[in-house]
Amino acid sequence: MKKVLLLSLMIVFVFTATSLYAAEKYSLGMGHIALKVDYISFTDDVLQSLDLEDGVYVGLEGYYGIMPNLYLGLESGWGGTSHDEHTNFLGDVSKAEVDVNFVPIELNMKYAIEVLPSLVVALGAGVSYSWFDIEVDITDFGEEKADDWVWGGQVFADINYMLSKQLFIGLNGKYQWTEDMEFGISGEDIKTDTSAENWRAGMQVGLMF
Repeated sequence: MKKVLLLSLMIVFVFTATSLYAAEKYSLGMGHIALKVDYISFTDDVLQSLDLEDGVYVGLEGYYGIMPNLYLGLESGWGGTSHDEHTNFLGDVSKAEVDVNFVPIELNMKYAIEVLPSLVVALGAGVSYSWFDIEVDITDFGEEKADDWVWGGQVFADINYMLSKQLFIGLNGKYQWTEDMEFGISGEDIKTDTSAENWRAGMQVGLMF
């Protein structure tokens, strides 16, 4: 995990150094906020084996320009997925409902530049501290739950079109790594480590100020 955090910080430093050569312009305003609606895909093998890789993410981000073209900001949101199936548990056929909830809190830095009139591309990286929750509800056997805060890091890119001097819309993509969390069923020899590693892609609408 230390390697992930170190890589993310190194990328941030690269963006900081690059910004010294940027044009004296705040491509996304002195600051901006954006609402994001994304498709999220969890890449961990355990979640994929449970058909829990596909979900939805809704997030809110806010950035402030610390120098021309370089922005520091926060993002948080909720991502989740669920799956129901009939399973043979302890010799009995039961219905199992599995839910995943993911709440990332991210500190990011990004470099944004206007590549064409009204079209701004941004690249960024950061560190995160996220709430990761897995719940398994098995009919007639009760509920099992594992949850924890996990450290992580992410890299991302987005492209935005300026609708006006204040309003923009765009597309975004992100890949995020996290620490592992132990997940198991009490009283059973079923324990494994799983992470909330994911990629997501979607749309955003934002407001500059």
